[in-house]
Amino acid sequence: MPSPSPLPPTMAVEAHHLRVLAPQFIPNSRELGKATENSSAMLGDVQTRFFMSNPLSGQVAPLVYNPVVTAAPSESSLTVAVSAGKKRTRESVSFLGEDLSSLFQNQMAELDRVLADHTERMRTEHSERRRRFSRQLAAVFEDGVRKRLQAKEQEIERVKKLNWALEERVRTLFVENQIWRELAQTNEATANLLRTNLEQVLAAQVSFKDEQRQGCDVDAGAGDAESCCCGEKDDRKTVALAITPQRACRCCGQKEATVLLLACRHLCLCAGCAPATHSCPVCNCNKSGSVFINLS
Repeated sequence: MPSPSPLPPTMAVEAHHLRVLAPQFIPNSRELGKATENSSAMLGDVQTRFFMSNPLSGQVAPLVYNPVVTAAPSESSLTVAVSAGKKRTRESVSFLGEDLSSLFQNQMAELDRVLADHTERMRTEHSERRRRFSRQLAAVFEDGVRKRLQAKEQEIERVKKLNWALEERVRTLFVENQIWRELAQTNEATANLLRTNLEQVLAAQVSFKDEQRQGCDVDAGAGDAESCCCGEKDDRKTVALAITPQRACRCCGQKEATVLLLACRHLCLCAGCAPATHSCPVCNCNKSGSVFINLS
């Protein structure tokens, strides 16, 4: 087999596609020599899965070693050209007559797919966790707001009840005020009437005393010739004249009326008949009270 032509000792930088295999997966001639003895250690899990998916026959084919193989493009995008005596050729990775480059590419694609699936799953779980946390946080806030609203509503109800009680109290006080005002007006009218009656009684008593004094002056000349019996008889006549029919008790007719009945305000009973009388003898109204008037 002819040897490759020598390359000029130059270094060129060329554009290259994405690398397929890492440098550690490209073996040299020594590694290819050891592949027959320890293939599972060199290829690892990839070869093991390959063997499981592709069972081998009883005879093992020899490794193909071709010293003159066009070197694969370098993953570093650098091509080094040296003399023919010092150049180390690169061979394609083959085992048992099978090219493993496509297998490595498939494994890398599978690894990328697994990583993409894992990343997508983690992103989905993270999004779901964030949504769940947001729902929990919203539920906590909603619970707090609901409790505050319930407390405010209870406070509003309590204030409404308090206002209603205060309004009822104000209405009650207003009614009581009206009652007390009417009672005060009634008492004032009663006091004015009692004052008028008292003034009339006092005026009648003063006029009676004046008449009695004038009668005593007229009878002064004949008083010396009369006896003591006649004097006692004149005193009884004076008492009889003093108790006129208008001022006599309407119950017994003998004593002077000195008790004012309520609420008709009639001065018509004496002190002895007032406790035993329950109605006014003038208007037959029920007696609610009595007032004693001192005319002396």
